[in-house]
Amino acid sequence: MDKFSKLNRALARLKIKTIFKESIEPEEIFLDATKSADFDDRKIEVPIKPQTFRIFSLVILAVFLILVGRVAYLQLWEGQYFKGLAEKNHLRSLPIFASRGIIYDKNLKQLVYNVPSFNLIVSLPDLPRDLTIRQAVVVRAAELAGVLASKISDDINAINLKYGPSAIIVEGLEHEQLLKLQSSLNELPGFGIEQNIARQYIEGLKYAHLMGFLGRMTESDIKQNPDYFLTEKIGKNGLEAFYEKILRGRPGQRLLEVDSLGRQEGEMAEQKPQDGQGLVLTIDGRLQEALYDSLKNILQSRQLKKAAAIVLDPNSGGVLALVSFPSFDNNLFSKSFSSKDSDELLNDPAHPLFNRAISGQYPPGSIVKPLIAGAALQEKIITPATTVFSAGELTLANQYNPAIIYRFADWKAHGLVDIYSAIAQSCNVYFYTIGGGYDKIEGLGIERLAKYFKLFGFDSALGIDLPGENKGLVPDEQWKLAVKNEDWYTGDTYHVSIGQGDLLATPLQLAAATAAILNGGKIIQPRLVDKIIDSDKNVIIETEPKIIRQGFIDEANLAIIKKAMRQTVTDGSASLLNDLPVAVGAKTGTAQLAGNQNSNAWGVVFAPYENPQMVLVVLVENAGEGSQVAMPVIKEVLQEYYKN
Repeated sequence: MDKFSKLNRALARLKIKTIFKESIEPEEIFLDATKSADFDDRKIEVPIKPQTFRIFSLVILAVFLILVGRVAYLQLWEGQYFKGLAEKNHLRSLPIFASRGIIYDKNLKQLVYNVPSFNLIVSLPDLPRDLTIRQAVVVRAAELAGVLASKISDDINAINLKYGPSAIIVEGLEHEQLLKLQSSLNELPGFGIEQNIARQYIEGLKYAHLMGFLGRMTESDIKQNPDYFLTEKIGKNGLEAFYEKILRGRPGQRLLEVDSLGRQEGEMAEQKPQDGQGLVLTIDGRLQEALYDSLKNILQSRQLKKAAAIVLDPNSGGVLALVSFPSFDNNLFSKSFSSKDSDELLNDPAHPLFNRAISGQYPPGSIVKPLIAGAALQEKIITPATTVFSAGELTLANQYNPAIIYRFADWKAHGLVDIYSAIAQSCNVYFYTIGGGYDKIEGLGIERLAKYFKLFGFDSALGIDLPGENKGLVPDEQWKLAVKNEDWYTGDTYHVSIGQGDLLATPLQLAAATAAILNGGKIIQPRLVDKIIDSDKNVIIETEPKIIRQGFIDEANLAIIKKAMRQTVTDGSASLLNDLPVAVGAKTGTAQLAGNQNSNAWGVVFAPYENPQMVLVVLVENAGEGSQVAMPVIKEVLQEYYKN
């Protein structure tokens, strides 16, 4: 053991140090005979501590892991994105737009056609980079297209690369423009001709608020429809907007390979477009056009501009006709629309783009009296035999100061009336009494009035398949306190009981509510589309009536109201309709407006009386008496419609 111990100690002395805790002496490096004294105070190096090596190694490892992680992220998660960017550098996608679906009336009369349209477009990446050359190209393109060079420059500057590199410069090129540009495209790097499809509407003015129109994609449209081409048109209003996804179809595309300068080298692939599906409407074209013409004539004769009318099938909710005045020519949007024309249309004080039939909210006046009478019968406030005496006004003394008398006028002294004569003669005093209460008759009160107005479809959208429907307003005590910071008074209830005050409704709501009187008390969702078809007119989807609400008024009570509306024609305010080819029921209305000298004229009619197939509501703004303005329109329409 002693020998081994000596051997180990000898080997230990010969071992070379790799880790030093002290300074290294010169003789330990050179290992020669030089005396250490010759190197006093001269150190060649100071040893690096092991901890420093470990920290340095960890830093290198961390940087390496970060780089590996970034490479993995770009490869695995962002690989497709960067692959797409790379492909875009050598590929160009040209759209092949699909034929948009055709729209027909109920008798398959075609209401719109697709026509080819050619647009001048610009692609920002393909424009010359040299600004002098670019400006020369812009000037030449402007000369050939017949537009200002500044307009093209503005369009180029407005291109948002976030959404796409292209923009339409001139839409709907004329034939001569097209020929000039096509023959000179080699001189116009960055510019091209794109074939698109434009809509040509038949009788555009008569169907404008139904059909709507197409327009260029806005930033909002692009965000909501990332699968659309930037130069594609999209539905902006009417059925074109509501059924955009069905009518549009699916565009195809041509993939072109280009070199680094954007020059075409060949076509790689082509994807065929898929045609859009068509719509068969519930609209009766003959009725639509007769209604438009009749309203137009009455407006022109009285130098008025604003009106609306709607015809509903009370059994299905199908809209048979819908007109709003003033109208507009939606064909203007299918071609290059000058800023002047656009500004005139948008700034017109009569608001021709506004669809009054579904969006206009008006005091309904006396045409809500049948609804109030039905509610009073249902709540047993009255019976058909209940009578009220009208001396031409209802007087009410102030409960705190009897010397103060409030007077609520009737349009004449009717004498003793029951529910039939009250509706036929539009007796205000009768409806003040059953609505707000008077003498021995309790009255519905505002809570029950509001309840039934809402049951009849007021104060909520009915869900017609058009954009922009408004819901009207049914006021009550809580509403008045919240909005006006005022208490509710009996006089407020009296005003609502004859369709005045703060009560508001759309023509569509009044048509749907009147339809409920005729179909057994059903509020049916109004609809414009009966069928969705393919390009060969094969039915894909057939829509069904949708009942929103029913059973809130007994059919026996509705039969009484229907009979009273017939008496309005035979012996009341709608006697003008007494000589029509078919028997009808009706109600006139005259709604006063604060600050306006003339009232709004209302009329509602259903026909035929025995088996109603239509409800027609007409509103003429600031026209005066409904019996003198609305009823002549209705008579002319029904005479034309039933003449055969």
